Formats: sequence, structure tokens, C-alpha cells
Amino acid sequence: MHRRIREDLIRYQQAHRHPINQILHYAAFLAAFLGWIWLLLDWRVTLVLAVLHYALSWIGHFGYEKNQPGSIRAPWLGFYAGFLWFFLKTLELLLCRKFLPA
Repeated sequence: MHRRIREDLIRYQQAHRHPINQILHYAAFLAAFLGWIWLLLDWRVTLVLAVLHYALSWIGHFGYEKNQPGSIRAPWLGFYAGFLWFFLKTLELLLCRKFLPA
């Protein structure tokens, strides 16, 4: 894995240590991923899924992690590292192998 991407993933994971926050973020990025797909079919569903994504993420940060969402400070990092984390986490769950940096 490229050094910069690894560093960004580690920074993302450090802001998401609480297990419930991780579950909420997994669900949030699943909603966001489905929202991108639904954008081709019905933009209203995409809008609902986008709101759900932010609601779940912010509940995780403010309710459990007690920190500020990274998307406020660094929107690009929150977007790309969040989606990368989501896809690597999905691979870990499906293949029972470790892909995310420790």
C-alpha cells in the first residue's frame, strides 16, 4: 500500500476507535455507496441516503467518539479515506483476511 494512503487510513482509523462509531460509519458508508448507485435511478432516494450517511456519521462522532467529524476539517480526506476504509473493511469481513493497517 502506498505510504501516503496508509498514513491517511491510519489517521482515519485513529478518529474512529469506538466500536459503535465504527459500526455506525460502516452503515453510513454503505448508505453512501448505495446512494451513488441510486443516483442513476432516483435522486430522491440518493438524497435520503445522503442524509442518513451524515446522520449516522455525526451520531458516531458526537455521541460515541466525542470528536469532530473529519469531513468538517478535511472533506476530501473524509470522503476518500472513508470509502477506502469501507471497501477494505468489507473485504476483511468477506474474506476473513486483514487489509486495513494496524
